[in-house]
Amino acid sequence: MIHVGVDLHQRFCYMTAVEARGKIVQAGPVTNEKLALRKYFRQFRGKEVQVAVEACGFWPAFREVVEPEVKRLVLVHPQRVKAIASAKLKNDRVDSETLAHLLRCDLLPESWKADRETQARRQQVRLRTTLVRQRTRLKNQVHAVLHQQGLRSPATDLFGKRGRLWLAGVKLPEQARESVNACLRMIDHYGEEIQKQNLQLSEKAKADKRVQWLTSIPGIGECSAMMLLAEIGEIGRFADKEALCSYAGLVPRVRESAGKAARGGITRQGSSALRWIMVEAAQVATRCSPAAKRYYERLLRKKHKHVARVALARKLLIAVYALLHDGVVFDEEKFAAR
Repeated sequence: MIHVGVDLHQRFCYMTAVEARGKIVQAGPVTNEKLALRKYFRQFRGKEVQVAVEACGFWPAFREVVEPEVKRLVLVHPQRVKAIASAKLKNDRVDSETLAHLLRCDLLPESWKADRETQARRQQVRLRTTLVRQRTRLKNQVHAVLHQQGLRSPATDLFGKRGRLWLAGVKLPEQARESVNACLRMIDHYGEEIQKQNLQLSEKAKADKRVQWLTSIPGIGECSAMMLLAEIGEIGRFADKEALCSYAGLVPRVRESAGKAARGGITRQGSSALRWIMVEAAQVATRCSPAAKRYYERLLRKKHKHVARVALARKLLIAVYALLHDGVVFDEEKFAAR
């Protein structure tokens, strides 16, 4: 058995191959070109090969080339492997050799490898999220220009019809006017791109029955449901609801020693996108769900509003787990009873 540790970079990777007894067979850099990667692993033809690589932006392309050539490809959790093998001396050779030896001893914290469909869904929903955030930055820039001029829009939505009419007629200095007009043009362009993504996601959502289950949860629409499916992937990879909440970083930190336990804020580890969409859903749910509103207001009596919102987000994520795991729709009465 050959165990290969890979320190992956954008243009090249440093690989260390070790035998079952720990002897280093080969070590050195290899370019990330497909032919070079295939040639490297085909030199071990006739032997079983296991490969360990840390999760990074380039790993999907690496996986496409390497996975057919080896017996097993292990995707490693970067933060957890550092906790296992922290070293003062850190370079490509040390990192790849450490991965190889940990793989040989079966001590690596393996990460879940998303399938191709989930990867494609993630790319699309994250593209939409990026477009929305860029548009929001431009809207904030317009508000900042108006604030500098001491102006305030009479319209509730500055970028709606009434707000646009007011913006077109308000008197502004030449440079301020140019800034506002440039931002508005870009806002319209981003709006068109976002609308295209919305239509594509809507078409895909109609063909997925899981979206129907998820949209029955208050605060979750089609786009939010598609983001949940993209970030969660197969619900069966989570042992229980607590594992899903932990993956979203919505569980409290716990420090326990000598029988004493201290709890802190949420861990904020795992999928930041999943955590963000659930907090957004919680904010909407307080306005459209009587049960969610009662739960939120009950927490407000003794908790800060941000803490209460995060607690509601976690409760809604538990409902997401139940719906995806059991294939049912949201029940307002059961939610209120918990």
